[in-house]
Amino acid sequence: MGDLFVGLREIPNVHPLLVHFPIALLPVALLLDVLGLLFRSRDLQVSGRWALWLGTLGAAAAVWSGIEGADDVHPYVTEAADAIMDRHMDLQLGTLGAAVGLSLWRLAARAPFPTRGRFLYLLIAAGMVLNLLVASDLGGQMVFLNGVAVRVDADSLQGSEAKGHAHHHEIFGGENEH
Repeated sequence: MGDLFVGLREIPNVHPLLVHFPIALLPVALLLDVLGLLFRSRDLQVSGRWALWLGTLGAAAAVWSGIEGADDVHPYVTEAADAIMDRHMDLQLGTLGAAVGLSLWRLAARAPFPTRGRFLYLLIAAGMVLNLLVASDLGGQMVFLNGVAVRVDADSLQGSEAKGHAHHHEIFGGENEH
């Protein structure tokens, strides 16, 4: 039982747990809206509205947890990662702003999908999803390329270096490439 959720016990805050909801739900909302329009399906449009609303709540929680959790990881952030973190935060605030705006638009429209300004609505939604994807990639760069919030002990690092060294030899064919 002690091996369950070992990774979760190591995260510095809840941000990594919350980010996946808007990353999944906001693009799905756009997809459902487009399919709902193409197939003239009220059910798909209603599903798109709910996915947008849930994605917006997820985005709010992710932004809040990111802002609150930044201090938990900041002592270990390099200058390069700090610049990425700032850009990531600015873009995700834009994602949240667009999601809130679109959610309010859907609420005001009362119909499953807005009848007025459909093209503009879809253009904003597509821009929001693109912005979300770029900002999420920056979040991934912080973690996977810059090691933000990644704890590595000497034993596992040494094992990884040995594996990387062996892999290097497989790819480049021996000792000649150092």
